[in-house]
Amino acid sequence: MIWWLAGCADPASLPPVVATPQLLAEQCETWFGEPRVMAPAPDVFVAVGYDLANTVVLRGPEGLVVVDPGMSPARATAAREALERVVSGPVRAVIYTHSHLDHVGAASVWVEDGTEVWATATWQSGFFDQYGTFLPSESARAMRQFGRDLPTAEHGCSAIGARPDVGAPVGVVLPTHTFEDHATLEVAGLSLELLALPGETADHLAVVWPARGAILPGDNWYASFPNLYTIRGTRPRPVDGWIRSLDTLRALDAEVMVPSHTLPVVGRDAVRQALVAHRDAIQSVRDAVVRGVNRGERREELVDGVQLPPELAALPALQETYGRVDWSARAIADASVGWFDGRAAGLFPLPGEELARRSVAAMGGSERVRAEALARLETEPGWALHLLTLLEDQGESGLDAAFATAYRAQAATVPNANGRAYLLVAAGERERGAPLELQRPELSDGFVDGLPLRMLFDVMASRLRPEDAVGVEAAVAFDLGEATFVVTVRHGIAEVVEGAPLPGTPPLLATLHADGRTWRRLALERESAVTALADGRLRIDGDAVGLWRFLGRFDQGLAPPPARLP
Repeated sequence: MIWWLAGCADPASLPPVVATPQLLAEQCETWFGEPRVMAPAPDVFVAVGYDLANTVVLRGPEGLVVVDPGMSPARATAAREALERVVSGPVRAVIYTHSHLDHVGAASVWVEDGTEVWATATWQSGFFDQYGTFLPSESARAMRQFGRDLPTAEHGCSAIGARPDVGAPVGVVLPTHTFEDHATLEVAGLSLELLALPGETADHLAVVWPARGAILPGDNWYASFPNLYTIRGTRPRPVDGWIRSLDTLRALDAEVMVPSHTLPVVGRDAVRQALVAHRDAIQSVRDAVVRGVNRGERREELVDGVQLPPELAALPALQETYGRVDWSARAIADASVGWFDGRAAGLFPLPGEELARRSVAAMGGSERVRAEALARLETEPGWALHLLTLLEDQGESGLDAAFATAYRAQAATVPNANGRAYLLVAAGERERGAPLELQRPELSDGFVDGLPLRMLFDVMASRLRPEDAVGVEAAVAFDLGEATFVVTVRHGIAEVVEGAPLPGTPPLLATLHADGRTWRRLALERESAVTALADGRLRIDGDAVGLWRFLGRFDQGLAPPPARLP
């Protein structure tokens, strides 16, 4: 039992604190040891260390422009108070550099009446794509990656910012203004350029303030090897686009660069060197993957062979404390040519349980493999975890304590904040014998009203329980005013069609009538169907009993708990 996770105080039962590797500890202390406001250029202010992402304020003669308002309203309130001690005025605009939650989740703290909210035209699709269908998986993995509930002594920062307030309420405000490639923003008496520059995400932008020689690259640059792949799970990042975006920033030849993570870079030469090193590091990994694939290397051989050039690997701003070269190489290969590495032996592998069972048998049996694993838990945790996984995959139990010990031993050697935190949280889950409890996201009414109906139905399709739909072929229509959707269950899947039913759709069981606002609240379980029926906002034509039986085959809500321990 991990008593500090359970909310109890039994120091004798606490696992030993895993010391933070020196490289990561030094970065946490140097960059984020004390939250503070910096002014890297006239009228440019940045709050560092209050949250995972920095918040940048640009001061104009008629007010303020806020870039990346933060993730947690509680953290953003503290950052705003600190900023307002040195700069104040009405907030005329908020700019999102991209759709990750640590850059948009605290917008409600800054948005005032009349505040413009700017993002790229693809921001909304990017946001709902990553926080929609795969939300349960991404939430569980993100809580591990960012070290939710770990003691500060064990996990002091996230390498590129303070530890995020994972699971806290969010205050996202949907953009009021979007653009596609380039926009000139005249606001607060400032003239700013917004450039759509894919990289960390496909919907990414950079802010350019020509009058101050300043660029705000968002997450396309920060002082770490970049997170070309994130272990919380997301779509492949546009690596080639990222390189081109960095070259676009280089062409601006800025005097100061204020990233949304880590510290500002001041001086034209320093900015040039930082951007060149970052883009060359990315290209070196991409090119090494291409060469390995073309040589026909098996995937593990390819990944093991990819390294940064020595002159880049030695740079403080390219240490693998946030992103990792090997994870990135694997992701680039998979995104470019898929999972198959060209070896015929990999086309038809044995089923996982059978492979584990036969491997254990060939190694001398379960007792021998278990003994070897237990003997290597702390000295060779990677090997021990391989053996433990074989045992678990063939159905053995009682391994949680061994997994936890090996995870902690491995974490002690890992300077990468994300991987290290993931191991430590996973160790706690093993010790409890239960996965982290996912917290349902707290969404404002205004945000819920802006949710795309299509996204809700796409999520609904993925939540059908196939075992409850065996032999079922039925269709229901949802007339929601803004749009009509037809959901058909057949062959254990749910088909979603916007508009009229497709040919071959079975006769409708029923049609549910509601306005879009009501349906959004029903779908997110913010109110009950009984209430909506009673006051007339929900109406059903057809077989009402059949409709409720139909809906009962779907898991409800956005974030059901994960079923397996990591």
